[in-house]
Amino acid sequence: MYDFENMDKRLIAYVNIFICANRLQAIMDSGLEDITAKQWLALMMIDAFPEPPTLKQISEMSGVTHQSMRQIVDRLIDKGFLAVVPDKKDKRAIRLIKTPAAENIRTKKEGQNREFVFKLFDCLNEKETTVYCSALEKLCEHLNELKEENR
Repeated sequence: MYDFENMDKRLIAYVNIFICANRLQAIMDSGLEDITAKQWLALMMIDAFPEPPTLKQISEMSGVTHQSMRQIVDRLIDKGFLAVVPDKKDKRAIRLIKTPAAENIRTKKEGQNREFVFKLFDCLNEKETTVYCSALEKLCEHLNELKEENR
């Protein structure tokens, strides 16, 4: 089998990124009503923009393809959580607007989500959390650089 004690820690970390993401998604999917974890994340990312974002902006921020984000957005539209309006400058682009139903999901679940996040990070002390955040930010920035290199 695998000799984890002698395996390069970068390989272990790489695999653990996927394992953590899968576990987190499974836990969130089981705790959310009406939407999936990825749909919830798309709704939350809209708040990061000063004006309603385009599909392209949300795709880039989330790190998924335009096609994958389009599927997520289409499901949110079908469920009544998102509305789209054409962009005033670019007729090909659409802007995403949360509906009152989406706002209610956040309000209804926010306490539970916040509690879960704090509980998730209970296993790390303040220094470990700071180091983790710093390392994760560096990895995300480096992934953007690697993405540009691969174009």
